[in-house]
Amino acid sequence: MQKDVGLFLKAKGMIIFFVGYMASGKSTLGKRVAKHLSIPFFDMDKEIEKEAEMSIPDIFKTYGEEGFRRMETAFLSSFIKKEKHALLSTGGGTPCFNDNMELLNKNGLTVYLNRPAKELANRIHHSKKSRPLVDYMNLEELEKFIGMHLSERELYYTLSQLNISRDNQTSQNLTNLLRHYLDDVPEGN
Repeated sequence: MQKDVGLFLKAKGMIIFFVGYMASGKSTLGKRVAKHLSIPFFDMDKEIEKEAEMSIPDIFKTYGEEGFRRMETAFLSSFIKKEKHALLSTGGGTPCFNDNMELLNKNGLTVYLNRPAKELANRIHHSKKSRPLVDYMNLEELEKFIGMHLSERELYYTLSQLNISRDNQTSQNLTNLLRHYLDDVPEGN
């Protein structure tokens, strides 16, 4: 018998965290999957922008990357205390700083949306969204940077409880995978 996933997550007090590199589809897929699972969706970057009353690029300009990373960790701690069942799309660097990956794994189900560096570079290059770490790069520089950066960050991303390859990254596939995974979790946990 299939569980009502939204009710199950609420009963367990479980949050689903989507992690992965920038432009990996965390927000786009997160919205769709949360809707399928009937749980609230939150985009961490958007929530930080609301709290700070400024855009992520402006936060980087004003406080630097270190200041932004402190904001991420503070938001995450607060979010975990407030929300008991939701899907949160984290920032691309969130798992890689301030022991955040450990915090994520202890407080919910972490799902790594794994995409190849070349695809990420193309997605970022053709995106209209400002990304402070790479805005000044051309496609060739971007591919090289992402290849190196992604290999560093994968040390954290691969600590996720679920590692979802590119081929399984449709909202329906992710929803089904999460339902099957949660069906295997005992009710009392």
